[in-house]
Formats: sequence, C-alpha cells, structure tokens
Amino acid sequence: MAAEEDEVEWVVESIAGFLRGPDWSIPILDFVEQKCEVFDDEEESKLTYTEIHQEYKELVEKLLESYLKEIGINEDQFQEACTSPLAKTRTSQAILQPVLAAEDFTIFKAMMVQKNIEMQLQAIRIIQERNGVLPDCLTDGSDMVNDLEQEEMKILREVLRKSKEEYDQEEERKRKKQLSEAKTEEPPVHANETAEMKNSQGDGEHFAHPPSEIGS
Repeated sequence: MAAEEDEVEWVVESIAGFLRGPDWSIPILDFVEQKCEVFDDEEESKLTYTEIHQEYKELVEKLLESYLKEIGINEDQFQEACTSPLAKTRTSQAILQPVLAAEDFTIFKAMMVQKNIEMQLQAIRIIQERNGVLPDCLTDGSDMVNDLEQEEMKILREVLRKSKEEYDQEEERKRKKQLSEAKTEEPPVHANETAEMKNSQGDGEHFAHPPSEIGS
C-alpha cells in the first residue's frame, strides 16, 4: 500500500514539475493569449468557443502524451494521480487547471475569460502610463463607444471597475497604516513632566494651610 502511495506521489510531483516548466507553459500560454480575445463572460457559448476548445484539447493531449511517454508513465497511472488526494489540494488544482480545462469546457471558458480580462487590464495600464489618461473610447458617454463591440466594452468597463476597487483598497490600507504609525510615534509622558505635575499638586496643598497654623 505504501509503495502504491509513493508511486502516486512520484507521478503527481513529476507531472506538476512538467506543468511548471517551459516545455508546457510556453505553448499553452501562447495558445491562450492568442485565442482568449474572443471570449466574454456571457452565459451563452458561441460555436467558436467549442472549436477553440477542441484545438486546445488536442494541444494538451499532444504535450502530455509526449512527456508521459518520455518518462514512462502510462495512462492509468496518470488518471490515478489526477484523482488522488494529492491532486485535490489548492496548489495542485491551480497547477492542474490547464489540464482539467481540456476535459471540462466550463473550466476552459472561465480560464479564457480571465486571461482576456487580464490582457485588457494590461493594455489599459500601458495606455495610462503612456498618455496619463484613458482615451474617450474607453470611458462612459463617449461618441466612440459604438465603434467598439458591446462585449469588449463590457469587459473593459469591468476591468476599470476592478482596477478602481483595487486602487481604493490600496489607498485605504495605506491610510490605516499611516494612522497606526502615527499613534506609535506619539511621545509618551516623560518622568520629569510627571514629577512636575506632582510637585505642582504638592505646592497647592502647602499653600492651602492658613499662615497662622504654619507659624504655630
């Protein structure tokens, strides 16, 4: 039993190492970046999505088959590794997402939509860095809105909203940090100041006695 667990662990670690390497990540990333621009977050899926998913599935199978054959892992071992508890952790699931996306269209579409938004956000940041402001076609109320597809505009506006939320959260975090630092930097009451306060109180008590009592 222990030997089987060790074998599964070895297979999972081997596959994870391959999925983090350039032989896998470069062709997968190139494919996703080239094809993701047609994906949006609408519930209805287009025929184009299915065709692209099939292309992606063929690419994944080709890359995996080549690697598994190279290191001597058969299909049964691979399936067992993918369904083992070791493959169910959050880290493993993140690494295996591109593989699972080949078999699950829902995962694939979500992955492509996410990448599309990421690339749109990257493009917007580049525009902001170069020009200091966004062009009118990316803001509400512009006469150029109709020149862009409504689906693309929806993604762009969602990206802008998320970007603003992230900015506001970061500013709020900085403000709280500054307030916290300001409190820790407030000077404590010094010992001599405390002594002076006590002396002042003592003097007050001294002069509170009538002169006649002092003389007697």
